Amino acid sequence: MRNVPTKGDFEHLPSIKQATILSVGINAFSQSAYKEVSTDAITTACGISKGLLFHYFGSKRAFYLYCLSTALQRLTAQTALLTEGDFFEILFGAMDEKFKLCKSLPKETHFVNLASREVCSEIADEKNALLQKYMAETHARSAKQLQAAIAALPLNTPAAPQTLSGLQLYINAILSKYLITYQNNPDAFFANADTIKTEMKAYLQLMLNGIL
Repeated sequence: MRNVPTKGDFEHLPSIKQATILSVGINAFSQSAYKEVSTDAITTACGISKGLLFHYFGSKRAFYLYCLSTALQRLTAQTALLTEGDFFEILFGAMDEKFKLCKSLPKETHFVNLASREVCSEIADEKNALLQKYMAETHARSAKQLQAAIAALPLNTPAAPQTLSGLQLYINAILSKYLITYQNNPDAFFANADTIKTEMKAYLQLMLNGIL
C-alpha cells in the first residue's frame, strides 16, 4: 500500500491560506464522489493555480487523502471521559458530546460518510486504511466510556466478566442498529437524536431489568 504523501511546501503557507484550501477541498469531497470532484473548481475557489495545488500535494489522490485525514482528525478530537452520574447519564452524556462534535463539523461528517461508500479503486487502499484507523480509535474510546457507564450500574455483586461482555455486546448491537439505519443520512440521525435516545433507553431497560 502506498503511503499518504506529506504536504511538503503546503505547511509553509500562511495558516489562513492552508485553512482555505482544506476547507474548499473538504467541502467539495463532502458533496460529490471522488471522480466527480473537479480540481479546476477547487483551485478556482481557493484562488490558486492547478499546478500549485499539485505542487503542494502531488496529485488529486494525495489531496483527497490529506483532506480525509484532516477531517478524521477533527472528528476524533478528545473530550473528557464521563464518569459522574448513573448509567444512562454517563452513556447518553457521552453520546451528546459526540453529537455536538459532529454537528459542529457538518462538512467533515458528510465527507467521512461519503468516503465510507466511495468505490473508486484509485484511492481505495489508502482511504480504507485511514477509515479503519479512525474506526479503531473510535471503538477504543467508546469501549472506555461504556465501561465507565457499566461501572455505575447498581449491581448486587461484582459483575462477572461474562456479564460485562454481554452488556457491551448488547449495547453495541443497539448502537449499530441506528448507525446502519442512518448511515446514508447523518443529518436525519442528528435531527432524530432525542427519539433515538428514547428508543435506546427502552431497549436498555429491557436488558437491565433482567440483570439488576
